Amino acid sequence: MPKSPHNKLDHRPQVAEKRRIKMRARLFAAALHLAAKTSVSKISINDLINLAGVSRATFYKYFDSQSQVFLELSARLEEELSPLADEFISRIPDAATRVATGTRLILYFGCSTPVFGQLMVQSGWPVAHSASTFLGLLDRDIKLATMQGTFEEMPVSIASSLIVGPMLGGLQTMLSSQVSPGYAEQLTLRILISLGMPRAAAEKAVEIPVPNLPLKPVGVIGEILSIGNPN
Repeated sequence: MPKSPHNKLDHRPQVAEKRRIKMRARLFAAALHLAAKTSVSKISINDLINLAGVSRATFYKYFDSQSQVFLELSARLEEELSPLADEFISRIPDAATRVATGTRLILYFGCSTPVFGQLMVQSGWPVAHSASTFLGLLDRDIKLATMQGTFEEMPVSIASSLIVGPMLGGLQTMLSSQVSPGYAEQLTLRILISLGMPRAAAEKAVEIPVPNLPLKPVGVIGEILSIGNPN
């Protein structure tokens, strides 16, 4: 007896989802390769679709604008990097030293991996604000540093702005010009002092070695590693 059509599995949704994932990855890859060569603000939809080899209609099935592509890229990169960094940083007992180490890690990684750095300074990073991403982890450490008495009492949002703003400005400087040795440490020192940390304690906090993240060639990180340093 032939099987009833109602008993057959409909694989069309799974096929459509795989196609969607593959196409978005294709556009993300094109965006990263373009960002390695020019400013994100100068990249157009035409640039993206020409490099990805897709039509404008196909692009609009997945994204509303080129800025949405880079915003989602930043969010994905943040989701991939934050747990890797926190695996090391969360082991540091002193929360202010965690903030100092995380800040320097971003500066060094962003400078040594210009595609990542440019994406950060030009696309509105940090994006996601969950407990496991950069802003969520930063808020955690700010609150703990305040409880430990190393940061002054202030709204967490203000403390976060005192860290993220100078950090992104410093990264942009490191990407665009030659800076003196120890620039990342001096910048981080000033950030810690602005948060109320005594200078002597802040100087010790910026001496902690920055870890090498165990990056794997998968996801957005894998695509960035495949591009390398375009310079």
